[in-house]
Amino acid sequence: MMDKDRYKKSRNISIIMIIGNIVLAILKAGFGYIIGSYALIADGFHSVSDIVTTVVVLIAINVSSKPPDKRHPYGHGQAEPIAAKILGIILIFTGGLLVVNTAQNFYRGQHQLGLTGFWIAIFSIIVKEIMFRYTYRVGEETDNQALIADAWHHRSDAVSSIAAAIGIMGSYLGYEIFDPLAGIIVALMIARVGWKVTLDAINSLMIAAPSDKKLSEIEQMVLSVMGVERVAELKAHYNGVDLYIDLKILVDYSITVLEGHQIASEVKKKIIDEFPEASEVLIHVDPMLPQFINSSKKQ
Repeated sequence: MMDKDRYKKSRNISIIMIIGNIVLAILKAGFGYIIGSYALIADGFHSVSDIVTTVVVLIAINVSSKPPDKRHPYGHGQAEPIAAKILGIILIFTGGLLVVNTAQNFYRGQHQLGLTGFWIAIFSIIVKEIMFRYTYRVGEETDNQALIADAWHHRSDAVSSIAAAIGIMGSYLGYEIFDPLAGIIVALMIARVGWKVTLDAINSLMIAAPSDKKLSEIEQMVLSVMGVERVAELKAHYNGVDLYIDLKILVDYSITVLEGHQIASEVKKKIIDEFPEASEVLIHVDPMLPQFINSSKKQ
């Protein structure tokens, strides 16, 4: 996908999500405060954290779309996992704060709730699930880690709304303790999602290699190029969404340097055609000596 299209799609979905979350945050936190529902207030703050994280994603998308420059010759792709890490930390902090706040409310007594909060939570579940599916699809299409992390944040908000709905319904049926319990469960779920997002982002920032499946696909594709006898070495890593590949291929020792270069050029072209995320492909060509050719044929 072209960088401009990727940026436009990611930016548009982020703006839509910010507007949706502002409406949900006001609705849930406001009504939660009015009716005295700890679970709905916690759920409302979850939507507030959604607004903050989506703004962070929007900034990251803007930064990562910038072309390489003198100080950043490999581009700005790492802005997205950095943003994902910030999102994770915000979620952990939000969850921890809500756990403490809701636990304190146990000592203030509980009261029976009506069904207004229940229907607000149901509305939130539907809206947040739609947000999750839409954001996740765009994140997959654009291969945007920060956007996918934000999508899971929407899913966690939908699940937290389920817990809030159960808590409010329990209170309505006379089990008042259900509401603050649901508030704590919601808060713990927020923190758990934050922990997962943070670990994934750290893994990406450590310049992790692609999956074994993708490496195998690259190797098989290289071996399909006529003239490639063997893949002696294959290393790859991500820089944001850009994939950098370092290859060492073996070719027939009797061919000319020019023929070896042509084979390498064909390998590079095929990799870029098959894997659009491949930003840079370095190929080192070595001769395959006769004894290795014979042993390879025997195998």
